[in-house]
Amino acid sequence: MTTGKYSTELISPLRSRLGRRVMFILILLSSVFTLISTVAQLYFDYTQHMDHIEKRHIEIRDVHTHVLASFMWDFNLTRLQQRMDHLVLLSDIDYLKVQSGNYNLAVGQPLTSGMIRHVYPLTVREPVGDETKLIGTITVESSLENIYNTLIRKFLTTLAINTLKTILVCYLILVIFHRSINQRIYSIVRFLQRYNPINPGTQLEVYQAPFITQHDDELSLLVKETNKLTQSLGAFYQSNHLERTRSRHFALISSDWLWETDDSLRLIYASEGMLNALHLSERHPVPFKQIEALQPAQGLHCFLTHKQSFQQCEVIIILDGIRQWFVFQALARYNDAHEFLGFRGTALNISELKSGQLALKQLNQELEYKVRQRTDELAQNMTQLKRAQTQLIQSEKFTALGGLVAGVAHEVNTPLGIAVTATSIAEDVRKMLEESFHHQTLTTHQFTELTQQLNSSVKLLKSNLTRASQLMQNFKQTAVDQISECQSQFNIYQVLQALIVSMYPETRKVPVDPVLEGDKNLMMNSFPGSLTQVVANLIINSTRHAFRNTPVAPQIVIRFYVEDESIVFEYLDNGIGIPEDLHQKIFEPFYTTQRGHGGSGLGLSLVFNLVTQRLQGTLQFSSTPGQGLHYRLKLPGQLKIQEPETVS
Repeated sequence: MTTGKYSTELISPLRSRLGRRVMFILILLSSVFTLISTVAQLYFDYTQHMDHIEKRHIEIRDVHTHVLASFMWDFNLTRLQQRMDHLVLLSDIDYLKVQSGNYNLAVGQPLTSGMIRHVYPLTVREPVGDETKLIGTITVESSLENIYNTLIRKFLTTLAINTLKTILVCYLILVIFHRSINQRIYSIVRFLQRYNPINPGTQLEVYQAPFITQHDDELSLLVKETNKLTQSLGAFYQSNHLERTRSRHFALISSDWLWETDDSLRLIYASEGMLNALHLSERHPVPFKQIEALQPAQGLHCFLTHKQSFQQCEVIIILDGIRQWFVFQALARYNDAHEFLGFRGTALNISELKSGQLALKQLNQELEYKVRQRTDELAQNMTQLKRAQTQLIQSEKFTALGGLVAGVAHEVNTPLGIAVTATSIAEDVRKMLEESFHHQTLTTHQFTELTQQLNSSVKLLKSNLTRASQLMQNFKQTAVDQISECQSQFNIYQVLQALIVSMYPETRKVPVDPVLEGDKNLMMNSFPGSLTQVVANLIINSTRHAFRNTPVAPQIVIRFYVEDESIVFEYLDNGIGIPEDLHQKIFEPFYTTQRGHGGSGLGLSLVFNLVTQRLQGTLQFSSTPGQGLHYRLKLPGQLKIQEPETVS
């Protein structure tokens, strides 16, 4: 049995598959690390030995060759032999050989392989000439076999010690792992095997080994969560049992029909309401086609025959002589082999809903007739409203134009008056010249003075007539643009500059000089009259409302530039601004703060209508009290061609 198997595995840690796997991985990893560290240590020791041999050879070259050369030069062969015997006794020196001409002296055994050999010269310095003379060579050999043997013994010893240590540590880890993890896991498994949600019994408890386990470690947390899960599972089972009972009771008292068929379309289950209505018996399944009340429902039988899920199948059934409407829907059930198992579905009685639908349909027909009548009335009212709106716009245009004419007439009177005065002076000078010439009393001095007066009068006359002509041209252009409804290609800067000049009688009242910023060569295809009307209304609105009791010098800036395929106009002033609660009202028709003082309340309403309708653009507005206002108009640079409007 499985329980017995678990009990056997609990006896020895080596029977634990997980523990053996962990131990194998630990031994493998430890062996790899041990091997790498041992090889690294051997390489380090090898390099140290090699360095020591090199240092020993260099010591013989730098320290002892001079002594050996002096013995050789003095033919003191006995001291030479003694010295070489002493040098062979040094560590890492195995063979020395001194050669001078035909004379050879060797100490130690010569090496044939696995060695390090160096040959150094033996030189002496002559006392007379102070010259260095080569008298022979010394050969130094050191064997590498001892180094290799030492390193191999050290490697095997280190490897054996680390292996024993690894096996011992891994076994201790395995025992600790078995006591702290495996035993508690087996306890959890046995508890889950015996668990029954119907009769949960006692909670799970596991053994806690002293000094090895803790009450708040991961497996203790798993035990707590297991107890929570089993408790939740038991509660869920009880709740599910309660819900199943409740669903069965609801199905018994539900007004909807619940039904189920087998693969041969026999009605194997039906709710009590359906059985009673169709006069069927629960004990005797009957095919759908043989149910007398459902035989006329050909659409339902067609859906059933196709053996596919369906919904919203409306069926008329005669029950106890009463015509009733039902909506059938069902889910087709298939197994994993795609074999048809039957239907599970419902049928909803919609007779009351159907009756209400028919009554609603009749009511809708009556409402549609009334709506058509009201729509016709609204269409007539809208036609009249548009006609009135057009007339108001034209009236506002002519009102503005009338004010413009009055201002321009007043402005033109000044240069014309000066021109009349200059003409009178010129006429007087002419008469004086004629009289003096006629009486032959004209002197050179008098002629010069009269000529200067005549020239001054002509210059004054010319400049003022030119000024009046320029004013009239600007006025003519602005008036024609505002009256004309023709779409044309025009220069934006020229049109707006002419408008600003023509509005000088209005702007000098503040006084303020509007600043125009933009490309002087930028062209636009639109309605220049509507554009000038918009800008004129904005300027008039600022001059009449924006600069009352302002501590700063009045400023108006009109800026225009290209943005994508549109022309953006920005209108800014530094006036008193508009409170935020009035931002939604300023574009309403007939809304004005100057009621009774000449304000009609149509200026900004006209601006909004011209921008959004006539010029097919958008209008944005922002203002902060005490910081002026900002209008942003985005108009198409190439306006779609429109038919001219007529006012009846």
